[in-house]
Amino acid sequence: MKYEMKVLLAIIITSVIVISGCLTDEKNLQKDNQTGENVVTIRYLSSSAVVEPYEFANELGFLKGINISRLGSTTGGPEDIMSVATGSTDVGHSAWVSIINAKVRGAEIKAVAGPMGNSPESWYEGTPYLSKWIVLENSTIRSAKDLKGKKIAVHTLGAHAEYVTREYLSRNNMSKDDVELIVMSRHEEVLRQGLVDVVAPVGAQIDKMEAGGGVRVLLTDYDIIGNQTHCGMFMSEKFIKENPEAVRQFVEASAKAADWAKDNPKEARELAVKIMTAKGGNPEIAKYWKGFGVREHALLLDSDVQFWIDWLVKDGKIKDGEYKPSDFYTNEFNPYFEGYRNST
Repeated sequence: MKYEMKVLLAIIITSVIVISGCLTDEKNLQKDNQTGENVVTIRYLSSSAVVEPYEFANELGFLKGINISRLGSTTGGPEDIMSVATGSTDVGHSAWVSIINAKVRGAEIKAVAGPMGNSPESWYEGTPYLSKWIVLENSTIRSAKDLKGKKIAVHTLGAHAEYVTREYLSRNNMSKDDVELIVMSRHEEVLRQGLVDVVAPVGAQIDKMEAGGGVRVLLTDYDIIGNQTHCGMFMSEKFIKENPEAVRQFVEASAKAADWAKDNPKEARELAVKIMTAKGGNPEIAKYWKGFGVREHALLLDSDVQFWIDWLVKDGKIKDGEYKPSDFYTNEFNPYFEGYRNST
């Protein structure tokens, strides 16, 4: 099913549920057996190959009065968006272009913090957390012009990897029609088997591939888009409205966890291994984890979003000036925002 159809289905289902009165915050409230106070449960989907800041927060004891409940894995941002938009889960994360597309089509969601990015503020051990486009060491591909007619494996179409690729091509007087973007998982395997020419893996998969040798980096997203939190951690606007204090606590805990991971890299990697393994992930990949890549306090900025708005204007999916970055995110629930704003 095409992405647009998924989003349309999500909107229809959301409307039906809201009309029937089924979306209430009762399913999120429980009583603490010891204190008798209400405890909010926040449900989510998460890949076993990804660690969420709030999963760290939970392990570190930063979530007070909040339980998190993982309902299963996810295939990517579009599935997260549909799940949150329909009220099946309460928080998700996705590339900005998917969030913008969904919101434009009526999905009532808003990003509240950064879960993943390439900010230099998060770099340690001399190695930045980046998305990288990787080729075999002996590949003839050395520049954009060498990509003509080549196959590039990405996790999801219409998301981060596709638009960064298109920006790279555009800067070199090429178009998306000059390459073939293919949705594939197991990027290392398909590259080494020669099934594709380039792969665009994410997170710890990159470091595992590089450690195995025989590959080299063609480009990084930092080369193209610079310092950017390239995903948004979002919730439904309904959930935010009904649970503002819980959202505030959740965002603060997630921000503290991301900051802790940057300041404690060795312990953070060990915690990432624990979390990924508990979710059924590959501990061999998990040990290469190097942080969330977000700026300090997981704050979001207009510059994170504007690049993607501009691309959707180029694609004719939205009109120039029709939307601004703050339509898609807010720092309202991040207690560190005022201090950040006053310092800039």
